[in-house]
Amino acid sequence: MAARFFSTARRLVPLGDRVLVKRIEQKTQTTGGVFLPDAGMAKMNEAEVIACGPGAKDEAGSLIPMEVAVGDMVLLPEYGATTVKLGDDELHLLRGSDILGKFEG
Repeated sequence: MAARFFSTARRLVPLGDRVLVKRIEQKTQTTGGVFLPDAGMAKMNEAEVIACGPGAKDEAGSLIPMEVAVGDMVLLPEYGATTVKLGDDELHLLRGSDILGKFEG
């Protein structure tokens, strides 16, 4: 899925310990068929990792690897990410240490 965000003409590669994510789109219709208004919907804090930087460096200059990988589902803070527009997609760039958790299973 991550490949569809990067065309051959333009590609965004995060640097350091930055992570590029795409928030999961919230369902606007319940299973019973009721449509939910946009005003009553909270911002989704769940996202898919689209790209990762190589990781941060410690004081000795050793590379600290990222704790997330492309394709992982993660829990984001409500605020703090930088919004990036790539084509029609709205992505978010944040530090790996700002990610609250990773969903497994």
